[in-house]
Amino acid sequence: NPRPEFQKSFVDNYLKNAKMPPNPKGTRYQTEGRAYPDVSGFAALYPTVVIGQPGAVAAGTSAATPQWAGLITLINIKRFQKGLGPLGPLTQALYKLQKGVGTDVTHGRSYAIGYSCGDILPAYEAIEGWDPATGLGLPNYDILLEQLLQLGEKN
Repeated sequence: NPRPEFQKSFVDNYLKNAKMPPNPKGTRYQTEGRAYPDVSGFAALYPTVVIGQPGAVAAGTSAATPQWAGLITLINIKRFQKGLGPLGPLTQALYKLQKGVGTDVTHGRSYAIGYSCGDILPAYEAIEGWDPATGLGLPNYDILLEQLLQLGEKN
């Protein structure tokens, strides 16, 4: 898939300014097309509650995705209370937020398991703005609420 226009300047900035990991013959990652992730969340040793009872400890996407779903649900409730409609697809809107999504992670890097050797290899560096380690960053409810309440009936 081609890179969406709303994402182009963010990804171009990353490719220009980040220290990229080795990419022998283009086998570890692509530099064209849709880039991921859009956002991130706290996702290590995340306790869960299922029907009022302690559940399993979650990690990764299984922890971060429900956080975002919950935050957007709370924001939609506030929108309904103000007579606004629900938020529709958010991806493009998140890239346009003047104050970002919350906390921009600018230090550190992600790691990946080597395909051929099983070693843990440094992968993507976190930099200011979008990066493939943390996307646009970690959510902050107050920052998101303020900006997403300003959207009209539909984003």
